This record gives sequence, structure tokens and C-alpha cells, in this order.
Amino acid sequence: MKFRIFIIASLFPLFAPGQTKDPQVITWMRWDDPPIFILQGPYQGQGLLDITEKIITKKLPQYSHDSLVSTVQRVLVEAEKGTHACNAGWLDTPEWHKLFYFSKPVFVIPSNGILLKKSKLEEIQSLEPYSLQKFLNKKQIWKLGVGRLYGVGIDEVLVKNQYQKNPKIITISTSLKVHQMLQSDRIQYTLGYPFEAVYYNEYLNAKDRVVHLPLTDNKPIVDVVVACPRNEWGKSVIDQVNKVLKNNPEILDEIRKGVDRWLTSEDQKRLEKPRKEMRENY
Repeated sequence: MKFRIFIIASLFPLFAPGQTKDPQVITWMRWDDPPIFILQGPYQGQGLLDITEKIITKKLPQYSHDSLVSTVQRVLVEAEKGTHACNAGWLDTPEWHKLFYFSKPVFVIPSNGILLKKSKLEEIQSLEPYSLQKFLNKKQIWKLGVGRLYGVGIDEVLVKNQYQKNPKIITISTSLKVHQMLQSDRIQYTLGYPFEAVYYNEYLNAKDRVVHLPLTDNKPIVDVVVACPRNEWGKSVIDQVNKVLKNNPEILDEIRKGVDRWLTSEDQKRLEKPRKEMRENY
């Protein structure tokens, strides 16, 4: 099995003509979003999808594997083009089925929720059960920092509140900057996964640790799947991935350990039942 890594500047075409026509070559798309992928720094290669990609590709020796650093938006562009490129982890939603074939779940995670400092929990107890709209209504002097859209439920609230023009909502370019601003109290809360809080608490050596609060706006748990373009080549690769997962159940345990590295013991406990249900569906 051959494995090569490319970093592509956005000024140049992502794939050269003919580069991805070989059906026996899979290009695995990656993006800089710790701890989903961790491309540099002290935890390099320890991201949830770093580990998932490594485990899956080892079980597909019939293919050669390239790894290419890009952006999430470019992943979508290449999927629309039907490029021979896959993702080690994506969210299984009806919207994305238009672009991708999906494998069976490789792991499950808690959904996006509110991320804020633990010291602020006392101030928001009266807001339980938590919803994003309730925060926007009741904590009007608080600033929400956002860096992306966050999926069904949350996105509708952001759009309804005109997040791009709303003075209570600040758009921030990277997750690192979001968490730096959270630690310096330039914003009071953000949105994200619980593993983001764990990662940045460690990375920034936070004294006032950031915690994750589930929201009523979305489903509590989401499936993470391998995704390939919605064409015959993509279907063939996904069929092979599903075969690997079915015939090698220990893979799911290896992947789970990589996920647990970035989850609190409380979140691991929350996932016990969904994980059991996921395994039973195999």
C-alpha cells in the first residue's frame, strides 16, 4: 500500500488533469480543524479523523492512498465533480446524500452545542433546557462567536437571527481564534462539539475550562461515516469500506479509542447506549 501526502495552495487547481482517473487510487481529503484533523503542533496526527483514516486505509491494500490538505468547501466542489476523493469522516444527513455515498457509521459523537467557560454555568442555570434562541434572547449583552455553520437546527436559528449582521454574533475566521477570544472574554460563548472544548482546554492550558452544553435545537447524537462521491467509483469504494468494517469489528474499537482521547468521561458515558446501538446495527 502506498501512501503520499500533498498540501495544495488555494491559488492552484486542486487536482491536475488526469491525476485522479486511476480507479485504484483514493485521495483522502483533509482540512485543518483540530481535533478532527490535527495537521501541526504537539498533537499532530492524533485527531479523530487522522486516526480513522489511518485505520481504514490499512485495511484497503488493494488501493493506493493519497492524502490531500484542502478545505471543507473544496471537498464539496470535488464531490460535485465526481473526483476520486473520499473523506474519512462526514455527517450522514439527507442533504449530503445528494453528493456522497456513505458507509455504515464508523463512530458516533455528541452534537454541536454551546461552549462556554465553566465559571459561567451559574449564570445560565435558569435557561435550562438550553436552546440557542434562549441564549440570544436572555443573554443580550453576551457575544456569540461563530466560525462556520453547525448543522440542522442550529443553522436555522443563526439565519433567523441574521448572524452575519447581528451585533451580538461575531464571525471569527478559525476555531483557534474563537477559543482564544473565549479565554480572553472577548466573547462569552461559541458553538461546537465537546471534543473541541477538550482539545483547546489542553492546547491553551486553560485554567477556566470550557464545557459543552447540549442544545434542544438539534439531535443529541450524530453518526460519522466515510464519504465518497456519488458515482459508480464512489459506490465501489464504500462497498469495500463496509466490507472491511463488517469483517473486522475490532476496527470500531480502535477508532473509538481515538475518539475517546478527546472526550470527557461524562461524554463517553453519554455515548454508551448509542455506541451499543451502532454495533448492533452492523
